[in-house]
Amino acid sequence: MCTLAVYNRVSAAYPLVVAANRDEFFGRPALAPAPLPDRPCVVAGLDVQAGGTWLGARVDGVGRVVGLLNRRPDADRPGSGPGELSRGLLCLDALDAPSIDCVLKTLDTREAARYGGFNLFVAEPGRAVVVDNGGGVRVTELGEGLSVLTNLDVNDPRCPRLAGATAAFAGLGPRVAAEEGPETLIAAFAIVLGDHKGSADTGDSSPLSRICVHTPIYGTRSSSVIFVARDGNVRYFHADGPPCEAGFEEVLLSR
Repeated sequence: MCTLAVYNRVSAAYPLVVAANRDEFFGRPALAPAPLPDRPCVVAGLDVQAGGTWLGARVDGVGRVVGLLNRRPDADRPGSGPGELSRGLLCLDALDAPSIDCVLKTLDTREAARYGGFNLFVAEPGRAVVVDNGGGVRVTELGEGLSVLTNLDVNDPRCPRLAGATAAFAGLGPRVAAEEGPETLIAAFAIVLGDHKGSADTGDSSPLSRICVHTPIYGTRSSSVIFVARDGNVRYFHADGPPCEAGFEEVLLSR
């Protein structure tokens, strides 16, 4: 993924709301989110090439949501490009772990160095963290409210798309706090996730600075919005295509 917004404890009814666009090369095969055959309590998309995922949720009452974003290589340690292990497998491991604390204990500096540069988002109702390996292992605890993550640090002003994206997502904050239902909010999220004017810099014409990305070989392949209730119940909505074109459908959480 390349843009992920989290509303952490903004709504009492849905204390965890995650909205994300997946940007990827069009030639890389993938499957839409569904219950995974070898992990029946996990609903996630599947990267056919490497076997991992970019976003998934536990649907067994835990209410954990995990997302994986690649970090920008030139912003961190030299050589933070592809590693020996697929970053998408790291996402699956975090979904399988008994707790968020177990995820953090497993990712020591040596283990994290086996992957290319990553931002790993892990959240449950009541707690949300981002782990990155941009320079060793860093854990950022997300406070109450809205946080936006791209390919740099959380809410990082170096990212050209971040200011515009944050303003757009912040505009939905009062509606999330007012506990409008997912059926009502999903249309509003579709507008924000499908935005082509996401850069706050009016002189920045790069398509990569938009929330919804379009280039001939790379762009926003899909979009998801996940609502996690207080009791851990999950509602997962997915657009199998750029959200400016594809409609959101609710994902079946069991086969």
